[in-house]
Amino acid sequence: MEVDAAQYAGMARDMVRRGDVLHLFYRDEPYLDKPPLLFWLSALSFKLFGVHNWSYRLPSILFAAMGLYSTYRFTLRYHGSEMARRATLMLGCSAAFILMTNDVRCDTMLMGAVITATWFGCAWIDDRRPIHAVLFAVAVALGMLAKGPLGAMAPALAMLCHLAHTRSWGTLRTSGMLLAAIVLALALLPMCIGLYQQHGWHGLRFFFWEQSFGRLTGENRWKDDSTVFYFTHEVLWQLLPWTVYVLVGCWHGLRALLTRTPLAEAATLGGALLVFCALSFSQFKLPHYLFVIAPHLAILGAFGWKRVSGQVLRRVQTALLSLLGTALLFFTFTVFPEQRWLSLVPVICLLGVAAWLWRSFPDREGAFAASFVVMFATGWVMNTYFYPNLLHFQANAMAGKWAAEHKLDPDRFHGMQISGPALDFYAGHPVKWLSHAGEARAVLAPGVTIYTDAVHRTELIQAGLIPVREDRLWNHPAQRIGLPFLFPEQRQAILEPRYLLHF
Repeated sequence: MEVDAAQYAGMARDMVRRGDVLHLFYRDEPYLDKPPLLFWLSALSFKLFGVHNWSYRLPSILFAAMGLYSTYRFTLRYHGSEMARRATLMLGCSAAFILMTNDVRCDTMLMGAVITATWFGCAWIDDRRPIHAVLFAVAVALGMLAKGPLGAMAPALAMLCHLAHTRSWGTLRTSGMLLAAIVLALALLPMCIGLYQQHGWHGLRFFFWEQSFGRLTGENRWKDDSTVFYFTHEVLWQLLPWTVYVLVGCWHGLRALLTRTPLAEAATLGGALLVFCALSFSQFKLPHYLFVIAPHLAILGAFGWKRVSGQVLRRVQTALLSLLGTALLFFTFTVFPEQRWLSLVPVICLLGVAAWLWRSFPDREGAFAASFVVMFATGWVMNTYFYPNLLHFQANAMAGKWAAEHKLDPDRFHGMQISGPALDFYAGHPVKWLSHAGEARAVLAPGVTIYTDAVHRTELIQAGLIPVREDRLWNHPAQRIGLPFLFPEQRQAILEPRYLLHF
């Protein structure tokens, strides 16, 4: 999807072609924004398996799997096997997890690295084994290489809470602390060399301060008008269908903290809430920033599941699952009618299984099993039906694919007042930009294709540049889906026409 995922995939492909892993470029210009881990690993995957959608996503999917495993092991260590299984299932079967493994950005890797660092960091505090200190440092390095200092701040806040809870401050004076610092410095060294060579001291300052902490101080150029309460509503849908359990888990955890009731560990509650607050005070916010604490929230959800009882909460979960089931049926029956039968039959069967589980098992067990099946149905709909059909309306990607299929090189395929990372990625090269009809006239020759919008198509025709043939594509931003798009009879009014003009 545009913008980020397509851009990162294109940068990883260009890294393979350039053979330079220390310096990052976007459209042949020096790039200073995201750290290099996603580009490094995706480039390696491209090198091994070729340039494909799945090979770009593979490293991030492996980090997501690492996040699931680390969530299980961390929860198992402090809460037992039953709660560990439930926390892992809650994480893997959440709306956030479905989204982070489809629209793959740096945050999927960050999530896996942070919960792994939290697991090994707390194990190091408890056992003081050097191997745990080394693995903690490796995980922190991966988090920092994925998303900057947040990869260190998030597990550090969780560990500070665990240190305070266990009163194990002496861990900070052990040799493991020095060992972890050395491993972390060595792991970050290649990136730091590349940043300094490409951007000087500004590159290092940007990575270690401005990129993350600058969003709190206002030094970072990214700012928006969101309030500190922005994430309070975002977190509710990201936790679906486990929202009720997570809220109950947070409430019981805070109450235990205030009443000084013993907790098995404080890293989960502290890590989730402190990072949530820090992100809330950032001057630029996007929904996927919360993915970093998704494992902590899932553990709180499993904690809350053990404490949910009573008809009121059962009715709330019944209403929630009913709404989700209704939304799934609406999606599959209405949004893309020509493709609905592929998903409608499995969804109806799965929702029937969920209803049977709800009625056949005791309160909490039935609710958990039904929620799991409903999210399995949600994943089926999103991955086999909704996203594949939605992305046909990403005109940049469709135009780029057409250019690649017809083997058009950079001199025979141009974009006039239109560009985008999906266009570059699928075309196989950065597509050259044309500003006006005069520039278009200079490059026209038999076999040249210009990709443009309705306004500039008219400009070309009025300038006497008449294509021998044209193809029309329909465009709508994949990440900005509103209600009109979901209704086929209203969709046409909001679609933007794009054109492939063949000369």
